[in-house]
Amino acid sequence: MGKAKLMFVLGISFLLVFGLAGLAIAGTTGKVAGTVKNAQTGELLPGANVLVQGTTWGASTDQDGFYFILNMPPGTYNLSAKMIGFEQVTMTNVIISVDRTITVDFVLKPTVLEIGEEVMVEAKREIIPMDVSASQAIFSQERVAEAP
Repeated sequence: MGKAKLMFVLGISFLLVFGLAGLAIAGTTGKVAGTVKNAQTGELLPGANVLVQGTTWGASTDQDGFYFILNMPPGTYNLSAKMIGFEQVTMTNVIISVDRTITVDFVLKPTVLEIGEEVMVEAKREIIPMDVSASQAIFSQERVAEAP
């Protein structure tokens, strides 16, 4: 009878120790995952940015148009997706729960980019190139065309 009682006490102790340890390492954050698609073609968009507004968290979609954001504390967030050439889309009231993956998919509509003012860049050449160790001659396209 003493041996059975000892085994019972050890079993209960074992369950308490590992049960409490499991609670101590239980997750305290959640995860958001999803895709970003083109509204016209239905194709997934690689390189789109998904941002959690009001924070520094975010992610870019991979080559398959999939993204994920890890280690988000529980709460309610607004997520936005944007990409050059597409309208920004915002999903509001996204609820993050502990140890849960929330799926948020975005569909972006293509938009026309407005052209800004023209920027003129003028290239300049060094008078004495420092990376050339021998003499060289530079001819224009017109001079080459005139050559026999």
